[in-house]
Amino acid sequence: MSVLAAHLRAFGARTPVEDDAPFLARLYASTRQDLLGSGRAAPTLAAALIAMQQRLQAADYRARFPDAIYLILQEAGEPVARIVVAHGRDALRLVDIALLPPARGRGTGSAVLRALQQFAAERHLPLTLSVHRGNPQARRLYLGLGFAIERADTHADALRWQAA
Repeated sequence: MSVLAAHLRAFGARTPVEDDAPFLARLYASTRQDLLGSGRAAPTLAAALIAMQQRLQAADYRARFPDAIYLILQEAGEPVARIVVAHGRDALRLVDIALLPPARGRGTGSAVLRALQQFAAERHLPLTLSVHRGNPQARRLYLGLGFAIERADTHADALRWQAA
């Protein structure tokens, strides 16, 4: 078990296993309603498009963050979220956080972020992440937890949190 997984044990953090593939596919699909368009696309076409995008995201993360830690988070023994964290020498980076719809809006994401802030603070590292401009709810959450905009562009904002 990684040090990060141990730190997040309250969330049932564990390394993904092969049997998690259906959960991960369902989780990814729940975050990509934009790929469904108006809902008139054939279900098989929409499923193929989402699966392709999931594979592309995984390849991108492996290329840009080869040493990232992937963790499944659980509630009552059932997977509800996945995080991807890159632990570098100069920063802890939250590459991705995704929660199933029933786990959203209940404070789970905030609690995970606070735990990551604590982990980063104990190591005297900033916690960084980026948020897409099309996700104002997540942006408000991050800003409310003390993250500051470090850099903004037309697609996403780079945010940074540093312990006081």
